[in-house]
Amino acid sequence: MKEISAVEEYIFEFIDKIRSLFVPEQWNNIFMDYSKNEIFALIFVYRKGTATMSQIAEYLSIPLNTLTGVIGRLEKRGVLKRQRDTIDKRVVTVSISPTGIEFITNSLNIISQYYNMLWDSISKEEKKLLLKLIDNFINLINQELPTKADIGNQKARVRKITIE
Repeated sequence: MKEISAVEEYIFEFIDKIRSLFVPEQWNNIFMDYSKNEIFALIFVYRKGTATMSQIAEYLSIPLNTLTGVIGRLEKRGVLKRQRDTIDKRVVTVSISPTGIEFITNSLNIISQYYNMLWDSISKEEKKLLLKLIDNFINLINQELPTKADIGNQKARVRKITIE
């Protein structure tokens, strides 16, 4: 068996601790039957009220043909409605259904309960630290990691030496 570094061990311990977050029973099946793209599409339309297929595809950074399947599955669940524009038939708008609104509202209520339990259990200093750590983590995640080519280019750099 491969020897595990201290960092890897810490990561695996962390994963073991948060594993229960991904058990459907823990969340009353909130979003567990949905793909990542379905969740983000549903939330985007919920926030906007209505959106075009192009707007949703751009938000999710996926092609329209992929989005068509995503929206189709959400339509089958009854949480979104798709309709063609009356003036320009090429434009398809998507809106959230009453079932979708109820689903999002109930899900947000459950998430809010967990958030409030956490927030009430920590001090003011811990809250500041937590928010700072989350901000730092998001900033790090949004940075691009260097590729092998980038690392190779750093090593192969030629320095100019002035010869007199």
